[in-house]
Amino acid sequence: MINNILINTVIPILFAYGHYHDEPRYKEKALLWLEQIPGEKNAITNGFTAMQIENNTAFDSQALIQLKNEYCHKKRCLDCSIGNKLIRNA
Repeated sequence: MINNILINTVIPILFAYGHYHDEPRYKEKALLWLEQIPGEKNAITNGFTAMQIENNTAFDSQALIQLKNEYCHKKRCLDCSIGNKLIRNA
């Protein structure tokens, strides 16, 4: 529960604060935290894990969620390296 609050609230605010005030140390701290927190387990990340794609850190899980939203949901499989690999192996 606390990790979800950090991942979805505190870290994005810290990163945005660093970006807005041109303070790289805050952005670096936010990214470091994402690398230290375990990856989220949810329907999206479980789908990628089933395809043997690693989800070790919160950084990984956020990346996988972004990929799902930007490529899978929009049916842009050919623009995605994971989608391309799945299509080639099918």
